[in-house]
Amino acid sequence: MSHNKITVGGQTPNQNGEISVSVQNLGDVSVSSLSANDTLQYNGSAWANVPTTQISGGTVLMLGNGSSQNYSGTALGNNVDVGFYEIVYNGINATNITSASWNDSITLPAGSYHVNAVLGLTFTGSTGIATYRWHDGTSFFGTQGNVAYDTDTIGSSASGYISSASTINLTVRLNAVPTAINAVASQGTRQAEYGYVEIRKLG
Repeated sequence: MSHNKITVGGQTPNQNGEISVSVQNLGDVSVSSLSANDTLQYNGSAWANVPTTQISGGTVLMLGNGSSQNYSGTALGNNVDVGFYEIVYNGINATNITSASWNDSITLPAGSYHVNAVLGLTFTGSTGIATYRWHDGTSFFGTQGNVAYDTDTIGSSASGYISSASTINLTVRLNAVPTAINAVASQGTRQAEYGYVEIRKLG
């Protein structure tokens, strides 16, 4: 008498009629050399295991790692692009940025992105304030952020959405004349410590 004619994912039942099927037994999965923290990604013909650090080049860019670096850049005023210190992670293959340096411009590959930034500039007195927005080389877009004299006021972010079929050059730009702002030489480390950029690729 024949038995075990039923199979699932190429696996036959044991003597109790139980079938154990692993992910790699499925017809549209191609798994090899598994390592901890691997994930499945569709490669156009099958689901394959990929280290999380290699998923489609990643989906996020982060600048600003809290370093104690004195600010360096162009004199701060209306329509001036502000720099962010240090690349934390570049998973979207952005260019025009450098590690261990102040970066005031970011070039993104074609795609759709959610962008977010916070500044940590310093001021000469309690009336000091600066406002800023994202700029695409032609115009401002997204919400307006602001930073003021007191450290407690850091955290009002400028965020936005942008999509392009070609590369995108972005900056975070002061969109008004700042009040009572320190000169670059007197800015200190607050921008390096608190300023950051987070960009997530959406498609």
